[in-house]
Amino acid sequence: MITAALIIGFTIFGGWAALLRHEILSTGYLPRGTVLLLLIILLGNAALGRIFPKGTLTVREILFIYASLISVAAVSGQEFGIHFYLNLIGLIYYSSPQSTWAGLWNDWIPPWLVPARHYRDPAVLWAFEGMPEGARPPLEAWSLPLVLWTPYLWSIYAMAICLCWFFARHWAEKERLVYPLAQVPEDLAKADERATPVIFRRPVFWLGLLLGALPYSLRALHLYYPMVPDPRLQRTLEQWFGLPPGAPFFSGGAFSAFNFLGAHIYPEMIGIAYLLAGEVGLSFWSFVFFRQLEVAIRIACGCDLLHSEFLTYQSVGAYTVMAMVLVFLLLRGWKRRPVGQESVAEGTFRPLILPIIGLVPVVITILCWGRFAAGVSLLWLSAWLVGLMVALTIVGRVVAESGLFIYSSPFRVYQVLFDLFGKERIGGRNLVLLTAMSWVQARSTATLVSGYLVNAFRLSDRADLPEGSFVLWLLVCFLLALVTCHFAIPRVIYAYGIPKLSWWARGAAAGTANLIGGYLTTRRPPTVHHGAGFLMGCLLTFLLVQARLRWVNFPFHPLGFVACQGWPIDRYWLSIFLGWSSQRIVIRAGGQSLWSRLRPLAYGLITGGTAGLSLWILIRLRWSTADSIITD
Repeated sequence: MITAALIIGFTIFGGWAALLRHEILSTGYLPRGTVLLLLIILLGNAALGRIFPKGTLTVREILFIYASLISVAAVSGQEFGIHFYLNLIGLIYYSSPQSTWAGLWNDWIPPWLVPARHYRDPAVLWAFEGMPEGARPPLEAWSLPLVLWTPYLWSIYAMAICLCWFFARHWAEKERLVYPLAQVPEDLAKADERATPVIFRRPVFWLGLLLGALPYSLRALHLYYPMVPDPRLQRTLEQWFGLPPGAPFFSGGAFSAFNFLGAHIYPEMIGIAYLLAGEVGLSFWSFVFFRQLEVAIRIACGCDLLHSEFLTYQSVGAYTVMAMVLVFLLLRGWKRRPVGQESVAEGTFRPLILPIIGLVPVVITILCWGRFAAGVSLLWLSAWLVGLMVALTIVGRVVAESGLFIYSSPFRVYQVLFDLFGKERIGGRNLVLLTAMSWVQARSTATLVSGYLVNAFRLSDRADLPEGSFVLWLLVCFLLALVTCHFAIPRVIYAYGIPKLSWWARGAAAGTANLIGGYLTTRRPPTVHHGAGFLMGCLLTFLLVQARLRWVNFPFHPLGFVACQGWPIDRYWLSIFLGWSSQRIVIRAGGQSLWSRLRPLAYGLITGGTAGLSLWILIRLRWSTADSIITD
């Protein structure tokens, strides 16, 4: 009951904060708001332990609550709630006669999947232009669409659960991935007989917590009291070197590719990078410069256009090869188990058979829903699902091994299909409805649900929770979060009106309409840049994997190349470098023993950064400022 109540409360509050102020408490694969909640639970549990020791939560129960909460934390704020409802009515509003896309896609939209088919209907108009005084929100118009969409939405999350279940035990037991983000709540929850967390007795932890919270606190205080110095955590490299805004390092030529690299400071990511294997930390900052070197070479060769397309499709190729490698390694590891170790108790069949048994009916449900409820072609829906499963797998692996605080694939699968095959082959109806089916935000602009799930599975394993029961509970959690969103988000939209929502929410539906309209009216044939990027991604990923398998001391990890494209890595590379270099200095000075003694400092940085920023976000929700503490 405690877990269910926390999920409902976090979903409602997180959705409201994201829609109204774009303050996203669920940002990051170690969600900020959940870390603050974890600290509150731990402190309350410790206080209760001194009064009534028998009534305290055990470590197992705390990890269960936390694993459940992080699994669905982003549904209302980062992935689903801020997109699905706005786009559903925006699809109608932005096809009105006054719009650029007047009537372009209306005939393809099944009436049972949207609250209304006409832009003048109150369910649409009142959201965008305000409700008449004394009117009641037209929530009844949402009843049928939400009932029909829910099985599909829930099935997408169920598919992600099965995929992460499929890989999670193998990654933990056979490949020994470190799961850096899961280490934090696990070590924080370890307690003595009075439920006091052991790490709380380490002064170095509190030092780290202070250092993690201080930069965000200075930034927040500066917004309220300008005389407080602004640490300016989000800068470019040029700004760190004292150049004025907009001034580049290089005025032209090939080296201009290195201009305006983001160089942000995030205390939590510095702490995370300290926990990583050396080659992982090295790769996740150095491949950013390799990426820019590729652009510099292209410029030097006379190619000054379409760098973004080249790098995006390089990522598509890298994802494709890496997904095949991960499946191959899993199957090879399973087949090489010694004879006589096939018992379910030892986890031989369970990581493969049970997730597949769950995955098959879920995929069938998605295909049937898409074909019969939305009328989408099975061919294109199947292609989209395969691509989505690849993206889910790779992002899950990146988070499990590198602990990137925020990461998502640098491409949307449905857009890759549209770019490659165009409206002529896919068809306008399939194009519009596949876009709509992607509003579950299985690939968000900032996160992907598999990143949360791999950490949840790791925590459930460390807490020795029954695997099958935990999976069933996760399914319940996602259904609970979806139903809560259905109840809360439309009410927030009508209560405030879209023009009064956050900058992101105000423009979400218009951006989606422009995206669809662009694909329906403009032909974008693939170019040599798309093909060259894809082949380069495939080749370099394959070579890096082979080098890592053949040479034990090979210093670069292929995931650094796979994940080097996109805004998350642009933001975090400098913090990763600082954490990695600190780790190297500590190990060189005092060896592994000193590194281990300073781990609580890293935990403090992570906890102080995430919980401290969350606390200031809550304050800002009550007393608003002209600017945000950081730009998410």
